[in-house]
Amino acid sequence: MNTALSAVIDSLPFAGNFALKRILALSPKIVAELNEKESSELATFTNDERRREFVTSRLLLKQLADEWDLDTANFVVAKNELGNPFAEVGDDRYEISIAHTKEEVFCGLTRTEPIGVDLEPMNRDVSGRLRTRILHPTEKEEELEVSTIQLWTIKEAYIKLRGEGLRLNMNDVYVQSQQDHFLVKLDDDKKAKICSFSYQDNWLSIAFYL
Repeated sequence: MNTALSAVIDSLPFAGNFALKRILALSPKIVAELNEKESSELATFTNDERRREFVTSRLLLKQLADEWDLDTANFVVAKNELGNPFAEVGDDRYEISIAHTKEEVFCGLTRTEPIGVDLEPMNRDVSGRLRTRILHPTEKEEELEVSTIQLWTIKEAYIKLRGEGLRLNMNDVYVQSQQDHFLVKLDDDKKAKICSFSYQDNWLSIAFYL
C-alpha cells in the first residue's frame, strides 16, 4: 500500500529503510529476542519507559535489517566518540538514526549514507514562545508556513544528521522551504535535504546530505 512514508523512501537518492512502531510492552518473550550485548545494555536501565524504548528500537532496527536479508543475529548497534549510533554486521557498517515519543519509535537504516530522523505527535501542545526560540534570526514566518512542532522535527532531524548534539542549537539552523522539501546550506556549500510529512498522526522528518 502506498503511503507518505513509502513514497518518501522511494524518492530517496540512496537505499534507505524506515519504519514507525508502537512502543512495546515488555515481556520475557520479547526481551528474549535481544542478543547478549543488547541484554547487557538493557540491564543498565532502571526506568521502565527507557527500557521499553530501547527494546522497541533494537527490534525495529533488526526488522529493517531483516528486510534487506542482513544477518540479524550479528546485527550490533554501537556508538561513535560523540555518542551517535551506527550499526555493524560483521565487517560491514550501516548508518542508523532513532527517534521516539512516549508512544512510538521511528528508525532509519541506510547502507552508507548518514541520516537524521525525528518525529513528534501532530497534536502536541507547545508554548507560543517556542517558535521564537527555535527560529534562525534570518528565517521569515511567511517563508516557513509550517507548524511549530513540524519545524521542530525538521531542525531536530538535521541536527541528528550533523551528529553534533547539544553543540548545535535549533536557532543556529537556517531552513529554506522548497516545493516539496526543506533545505539547509552548510558553510562549505554542502547541502542537506529534509523530507517532512505527516504519517499516522505524527510529523516525521528525514534529513540527509545532497
